[in-house]
Amino acid sequence: MADSWIFWLEEIGQEHSELAGKKCANLGEMAKMGMLVPSGFSLSPKAQERFIRESNAEQEIEQFLAKFEGGVHSLQAYEEASQGLRQIVETKEIPQDMQETIISYYDSLCSRRGAGTEVSVAVRSAGTKSHPGQYETYLNVRGKDKLLNKVTKVWASMFNTRTIASLDRQGVAVEDSPFLGVCVLEMVNARCAGVGFTGDPMSGDLTKIIIEGSWGLGESVVSGTLTPDRYIIDKHTSKIIERVISDKRMRVVAKDEGTVEEEVPAEKRLVPCLSDEEVVRIAELAQTLESHFGVPQDMEWAISADLPFPDNIFLLQTRPAKIIAKAPSNPQETKQTFSS
Repeated sequence: MADSWIFWLEEIGQEHSELAGKKCANLGEMAKMGMLVPSGFSLSPKAQERFIRESNAEQEIEQFLAKFEGGVHSLQAYEEASQGLRQIVETKEIPQDMQETIISYYDSLCSRRGAGTEVSVAVRSAGTKSHPGQYETYLNVRGKDKLLNKVTKVWASMFNTRTIASLDRQGVAVEDSPFLGVCVLEMVNARCAGVGFTGDPMSGDLTKIIIEGSWGLGESVVSGTLTPDRYIIDKHTSKIIERVISDKRMRVVAKDEGTVEEEVPAEKRLVPCLSDEEVVRIAELAQTLESHFGVPQDMEWAISADLPFPDNIFLLQTRPAKIIAKAPSNPQETKQTFSS
């Protein structure tokens, strides 16, 4: 396995974080736990390393960066470097044998849904360290050529402005930016989606589970562009102890290609996006993840519009949560951040 660069999610687990990236390794681990996760496959960081080397991008990157005398150390330099480096990567072709392998995995994914079906997938970064929101994500990608194009674009996002600025703050040269894995996941036809925390990120209360969600895909919840419905569940009793239903005016939905933001019909805006039994089940899954991984979790979920409860609850990601923990026996707050 160590010499491979592409894997089905069910082939990997949390022990393969360095090989396949944390996102894919955790998805594989959840699948092994019997949880519902979308079908998909992982391209390891080794895939990008080979692509950069064999496409001649490595030499062009070195030549391009040589003109930044003294390094890339200002906002203007970040932006100029990002534009040039991403163009270099995005204009390169993936080696032919790698293209054929990626396409064969996509074809196998499609065949699971029936002959003639082109599965819609999400194409996300999957690094060996967690960097939420730092790299590009492409949703509702359909077709072989478009999949290859989005894989290349995710790889190119290793040189986005945010990443270059972060590298500079760490004293790391741009050319030493870590290679990215890529996670290719079948899209869930989401009625609603959101996040869950096995602890209150704001108060540090680890006796509560926080679930937030909204209509459509979860991107608007994850990005914080709207106020979602919010549920608080007591860990010990599994009862909902508080719910706040928001005026959910907009939602992100999949169209023929990609996604669009659209208005939520007026009659649905103040309707809870989750039933109580769905809230409780998501909380149970979150608590199981916390027990399994040993630290509070920050997870993402989606409710399929095509399946009945409880088979409609899919887990899209889990990672250690960043929570300020409060010691229950001590009135003084103890700050502890759970993160990888």
